[in-house]
Amino acid sequence: KEVLSWSSYVPPNETECDIIVPDNYPSINMSVTAAQPGQTICVRPGEYLEVNGTTINKNGLRLLALGRPEIPNESVIIRRSGFLLRIQASNVVVSGFIIVQEGSWHGIDIYSGSQNVSLTYNVVTTTNSSLTGYYGIRVYRSSNVIIANNTIYGWASTYGIFVNEASNNTIANNTIYNNNNGIRIRATSTYPAKYNRVFLNTIFNNTYGIYFFIGAGGNLSNNEIYLNTFNNTNNYGVYGTPGTNRWYSPVEYTYRYGDKYFTSYMGNYWSDYNGTDSDGNGIGDAPYEINSNNVDEYPLMKPHKEYLIGVEIPTTTPTEAPTETTTETTTTETETQTSVITVTHTYIQTETITETITKTTPIIETETITFTSISTETVTSTMTDTVTSTVITTKTETQIGTISVTVTQPAPPAELPVIDYRVTAATGVMMLLVGFLLGYVLRRR
Repeated sequence: KEVLSWSSYVPPNETECDIIVPDNYPSINMSVTAAQPGQTICVRPGEYLEVNGTTINKNGLRLLALGRPEIPNESVIIRRSGFLLRIQASNVVVSGFIIVQEGSWHGIDIYSGSQNVSLTYNVVTTTNSSLTGYYGIRVYRSSNVIIANNTIYGWASTYGIFVNEASNNTIANNTIYNNNNGIRIRATSTYPAKYNRVFLNTIFNNTYGIYFFIGAGGNLSNNEIYLNTFNNTNNYGVYGTPGTNRWYSPVEYTYRYGDKYFTSYMGNYWSDYNGTDSDGNGIGDAPYEINSNNVDEYPLMKPHKEYLIGVEIPTTTPTEAPTETTTETTTTETETQTSVITVTHTYIQTETITETITKTTPIIETETITFTSISTETVTSTMTDTVTSTVITTKTETQIGTISVTVTQPAPPAELPVIDYRVTAATGVMMLLVGFLLGYVLRRR
């Protein structure tokens, strides 16, 4: 039964697609031939038995499935016997496919000189269990390749993932099983295999979980292998000559184990580890020794998925500019790789407030405040002979808001009634007559 490792593949919106298969071209090979560098090719769900193999040799090309591989009626399956898919370019993305090799060749081959290639959310398998000399995914003399969230299985006589004379690559969160070598890393005197990161992978039922091979004078060192689950009972978790590498995380993580939180470096889970855990933090008390130069100082007591920990899985698949909302003015993050590479990201937000007040009549007062930020981005990179790289990025966000205030002033007091004291002619005569009579009466008294 297939074991699927994807968790969040989201097919692209068709508005992102420059070419759609089979709407514009009937095959993937024809669509890649017709595409321009930087374009996006989308493939509708279905099964594609390719007549010709495909070489992606145009920089920036994205090959994306319009269906989800875990849903049978929505999956995009590419089948071929022989040469299937080769990438010989940079900034290429292949995501969301089920790739089936039915003959003698690799599933996906990332060829010499390629950089910044991303293979994510794919299933790579073969129906030829006796196949030798070819591999599920081969990374050959290439760098900055990310292989993440894939399932690689069925390469029973060969390797699931082969990192061949290649450095600075990432293999993360894959499920790798039923292969001869789950992962094989090889170095020669001409091409080293250094600074590769292998983490969060579930590797089981392989003859060799991870196999290291060093040719005469080769340099296989400074690779980081951590937070993986090696469950190869009766087989080999690690085999070959592993050089000198790091078998636990480059930094301490805060994680939840059971119902408690701990902070520690974290190694790998080894199915044949028999150590104890006296403090109950999920980290073995004794190290797991691979050989004298390679020791996992922090072996996990359980498979890595039993630990709740936030570890970022890198991707070179930018689909749209991220939207961020933050209340902090400055945030600084630092990642250190074996005291060799230091990357610093600094976010500085600069804000300008413009206030505008508009008054109409004495009755209504409206106040409007508009917020506008200054958006800047600065990238600075320096490199020294100690292999230290510093990248500083300054970016800001825009906030626009309006505050309206309405004030109603009280109405003026009501007017008092007006009494009319005006005298008409008739009224005046009557008043004179009354006065005359009143005076006469008083004189008689």
